[in-house]
Amino acid sequence: MIPAQRQQRIVSLLEERGGVISINDLVDLLGVSHMTIRRDLMLLEQEKMVDSVSGGVRLHNQLIHDPTLQMKENFATEEKNRIGKEAAKYVQDGQCIYLDEGTTSLALAHYITNRLDLTVVTNDFEILQYLMKESKAQLIHVGGFVSRKTNSSTGMFAAKTIKSLNMDYAFISCSSWDLRGLTTPDPGKVAVKEAALEASINKILICDSSKYSKVAAYRVAELSRIDEIITDKKVPANVKTSVINLGVKLTLV
Repeated sequence: MIPAQRQQRIVSLLEERGGVISINDLVDLLGVSHMTIRRDLMLLEQEKMVDSVSGGVRLHNQLIHDPTLQMKENFATEEKNRIGKEAAKYVQDGQCIYLDEGTTSLALAHYITNRLDLTVVTNDFEILQYLMKESKAQLIHVGGFVSRKTNSSTGMFAAKTIKSLNMDYAFISCSSWDLRGLTTPDPGKVAVKEAALEASINKILICDSSKYSKVAAYRVAELSRIDEIITDKKVPANVKTSVINLGVKLTLV
């Protein structure tokens, strides 16, 4: 098991065990040394995924920084693939859609390469490059300030481009959400996501369950502004009823 896979497994074990686990348990479950586990935890702590506690580690709910692209690429890949496949069912020939930055949106992009007369708007450079090679879609990159960490663009210039468009669907990603709404640790992303919500007829949040219950400093939108959330089945059982009560469709895959 390579380090990135082991670190993903640590986060999964934390989610399965209520957010806290001992270092000794991690050593036993993963079959590696204390030193290896401590190195993994140090990296996860730097990414603000976990916090060290006496004798163990806990999930970090207060999201201070977005995870790096490398971390996201190696985390919850199966869940993101299922979410992307489900979301792609909405994309039809002749539509104009927005794909927000992120690896879940990239997973969605893999399932729409055969659509005809499709226009894809995105702030994600990796999505843009993939669809340039693999599809015949008309592509619009929104420009703006470049984030090397997430391989995307943000800020008011990107938002201005988005506001000039009329889109059938906006597939929005985020690193943190709860029943109060979507948040982000990056203020530059707020204007972009808000613009995408305003410019689209249908608004769908696509993100894996690890993002639920995390909170960041900058509020993007109330959850009621979203039409549907597509996520995996690991979200807490009480979330479904609460989301439905807000008038939002919840699809678990």
